[in-house]
Amino acid sequence: MSLVCDNCHKIYKEDNIQWRCSCGSYISYKYSPSFTKEDIISNRFNMWRYDFAYPLKYGELTVTYNEGLTPLVNVPTTKCRLRAKLDNLMPTSSFKDRGTVMVVNSLIKHNVQKITEDSSGNAGASVAAYCALANIQSEIYVPKGTSIGKLAQIQAYGALIHEIEGNREDVAAAAQKDSESYAGHNWHPLFIQGTKSLAYEIWEQNNFESPKNIISVAGNGSAILGIYYGFKELLDNRQISNIPRLFVVQAKNCNPIYREFFNIGDPLSFSNTIAEGIALSSPNKGSQVVAAVRNTAGQVLDVSEEEIISAVKELATKGFYVEPTSAAAYAGICQLVNEGTFQIDDDVVMMISGDGLKASSTISKMINETNINF
Repeated sequence: MSLVCDNCHKIYKEDNIQWRCSCGSYISYKYSPSFTKEDIISNRFNMWRYDFAYPLKYGELTVTYNEGLTPLVNVPTTKCRLRAKLDNLMPTSSFKDRGTVMVVNSLIKHNVQKITEDSSGNAGASVAAYCALANIQSEIYVPKGTSIGKLAQIQAYGALIHEIEGNREDVAAAAQKDSESYAGHNWHPLFIQGTKSLAYEIWEQNNFESPKNIISVAGNGSAILGIYYGFKELLDNRQISNIPRLFVVQAKNCNPIYREFFNIGDPLSFSNTIAEGIALSSPNKGSQVVAAVRNTAGQVLDVSEEEIISAVKELATKGFYVEPTSAAAYAGICQLVNEGTFQIDDDVVMMISGDGLKASSTISKMINETNINF
């Protein structure tokens, strides 16, 4: 196991605390676990039942909510055979907890006393919660105008909030000025080692087989990349015969990964989107997402604000109250069905990454301004 720069290929020691290579690029874990399904710790009912696959083990944790093992449930629709992975039921109501638990516990081992994070809201709430559990100071940098529900959650955990004018890149730059305490989820190499637990859970919940298709929204891609790396490890260990086709959805107003996938030139600027959780104009792992999608014969889509609003409405009528960012995945499914990529009998798993309660003010405004009735 080692840490390697994705750009210059410099190798770092496993216990390195540095969050970015000296060349300015992202550092990744190169980790190839060996296992079979018999290695699952069956009486541990959380994501740590698969700690054979992680560089950090359950016994090394200082703080945990026993996170993970969220339900995989049927979604009543005639569009395809759709199931939803309900990561809105994680301890802080988003999938970010899977990566945060890895990062925070690793930093605790290095006696870190303060953690600084930049976020559109969900990752900030996750970091603030784990830091509160660990009695560590946290400072969270967010874009000005972040959903009130997310800000209230972060503040309730006792974190210091910095609201920054500008886009997500401006927020990240402000947070990174405190480089010694910075542990941004888009940069820390352990974060994706946590999100790959999604693949292992879906594998087990699908009777130890790969679903045919998985669809997720992506801003920087930590969910879909975790899923890809997890299923790749399962394939390498001969636990599955194929990796699912991966589909990634972005908002048309901010779609850099979509543009890279289709070799479209960069726009002069990106616009605001109600899918605030994926509003990154310069994702540092965008090329990795594109490679993962291509390697699985998948596709990157972009959806309009109107399509996202419609998806929020339709999912709610089926019993799923999700934030607009998560609803964008369902908007992508509707698009894929309309173009004939998904058929009525196709097996599809959709990530629900964040809870609607985090964005209730936005959803309420949507309802009142567009006359949407739930």
